[in-house]
Amino acid sequence: MKKLLLFAIIGLVTISCGNNGENKKNIEGKEIISRYTNGTAEIEREYKIIDGKRAAVYEWEYYEDGNKLKEGALSKNEKRDGNWKAYYRDGKLWSEGDYSDGVRQGKTITYHSNGNLYYKGKFNKAQKSGIWKFYDENGEFDYEIDYDKRATPKISIDSSEFKKATK
Repeated sequence: MKKLLLFAIIGLVTISCGNNGENKKNIEGKEIISRYTNGTAEIEREYKIIDGKRAAVYEWEYYEDGNKLKEGALSKNEKRDGNWKAYYRDGKLWSEGDYSDGVRQGKTITYHSNGNLYYKGKFNKAQKSGIWKFYDENGEFDYEIDYDKRATPKISIDSSEFKKATK
């Protein structure tokens, strides 16, 4: 009787361990992908069942202390897609920018650590495009760079900055 019970327990353990990968194929929800050596999550993904297959649809990256570093949606190829956000260690928004299947495409905005706007611009197929505007730590316009169709970007400086520089 004891041997039968022992074989039953060993069998159940073996079956439950053997199905671990099989069960994940149909599970929706969050899953920790990697951890830091201290045990906190480094990368976490949300999965959904799409067209009968398990697909990652959203990703979070964390600092080692557990605070959020980055987050955003994923494409069907599990690459960055749509709006992604990055955060300072204290939780304040650092930047946000758009992606299309892993490639920078569209607007980007970055903030100083005090929350004021630092710069804003846009990407076209991972290349800086158009006019990028830069701001000082007080949120005041500082200068702009035009990246369109130029080997060397044109830099425009705010007139107040020009006056300071020429005194």
